[in-house]
Amino acid sequence: MSAAHTVLGHSARSVTARTFQALQTRNYRYFFLGQTVSVTGSWLQTTAQAWLILELTHSPLVLGLLLTVEYLPSLLVQPLGGLAADRWSKRSLLLLTQSCFAVTALVLGVSVGLGRAGPAEVFAVVLLFGVINVVDGPARQAFVPEMVGSRQLANAVALNSLVFNGARVVGPALAGILIGTLGTALCFDLNALSYLAVIASLWLMRPAELHTPPRTAAGATVRTQIKEGLAYARRTPQVALVIVMMGLMSTFAYNLTLMITALAREGLHAQASGFGLLSASIGAGALAGAAGVAYASRASMRALLAGCAVFGLFLALAGLAPDLLSAMLLLALAGAGMIVYSATSNSVIQSFSPAPLRGRVMALYLWVFLGTTPLGSLLFGAVEQAWGSRASLLLAGASALLIALGGLVWWRRHGASAPGYSSSVGGREAVPTA
Repeated sequence: MSAAHTVLGHSARSVTARTFQALQTRNYRYFFLGQTVSVTGSWLQTTAQAWLILELTHSPLVLGLLLTVEYLPSLLVQPLGGLAADRWSKRSLLLLTQSCFAVTALVLGVSVGLGRAGPAEVFAVVLLFGVINVVDGPARQAFVPEMVGSRQLANAVALNSLVFNGARVVGPALAGILIGTLGTALCFDLNALSYLAVIASLWLMRPAELHTPPRTAAGATVRTQIKEGLAYARRTPQVALVIVMMGLMSTFAYNLTLMITALAREGLHAQASGFGLLSASIGAGALAGAAGVAYASRASMRALLAGCAVFGLFLALAGLAPDLLSAMLLLALAGAGMIVYSATSNSVIQSFSPAPLRGRVMALYLWVFLGTTPLGSLLFGAVEQAWGSRASLLLAGASALLIALGGLVWWRRHGASAPGYSSSVGGREAVPTA
């Protein structure tokens, strides 16, 4: 073998080792594998339920209402889920929530298979998923630092994004095939089975190897403990900017399931397979973006703002795409920008949140991320009903560009000189001063 081949082989191994460094940790490795299976199942269900509700109602507005119902519990009670994550064992909470998810998905699959699932039944199951996610979301997010510690946090967050977006490529494409051949019921049944992988990974972990922080004492009132997390987020510029930007993005730009479903059916006149390809294109671009973030293993405000702008630009251009192929290409580029923005946001929040408050700060982040989605779903459902899917994509893309510009202006004026700020927050426990 030549010296050149040896150097290239060594370089490839180095890149791979750096990109997947968090997998060296046994507990996280099990979690990563379980999530890979489960998130693929979740994308099967997300795709199938969107298609099912459009088949039952033929209304983008009703689809928007379905997404509103799914995220309504987050809007109402998400901070309580964060407090639960700080108070109790996150591993135990996840065993409970993942089991509840599995049972709920199985109920929907059986109902659809028996032909007894109308819009009301779909709405009821989606609402129950939203309630479970109030606890599951902050517990799962805040559990990552406990598995890998602070040094590998940014890498692990990026790998989670890699799993999510790898599943986004496979899940919708597979769902499109299954819906067109065997029907939607099987998608829900397979999702129910997929949760067993996460449950198994949690059981196989070694609790003694977790970096478990001190739990929140039960003495203070719930209101006082929730206000602690809110006060910390408000006085920390890095956290405050990320949360405000994510709230705006979730309202005005992140309703992708709604927009892509309507674009496939109405804008491009594609069938279920076309819908799957559009969703998979976003996932493919996001997969590439997540791999880049994992390799960098660091998070910066510059990357966060740039990712937001790239996402907005190509999402708006996708609204002008004349055919399926060009829409797929533009959505792939939008997906890359989206994941750079969202993975960096998550890393900044986790790195600048002290361990005893991390569950509550992550709950606040998820509150604006998921809780504002109902507002956006209704808004974009109405936009699509009135002006079509292309108008909604243009509006969402322009909104993301304005949010990125506003974030840049604010950061230059107020945040760049904030005490405790580091342009690279990965690889250490970054706790800024007040």
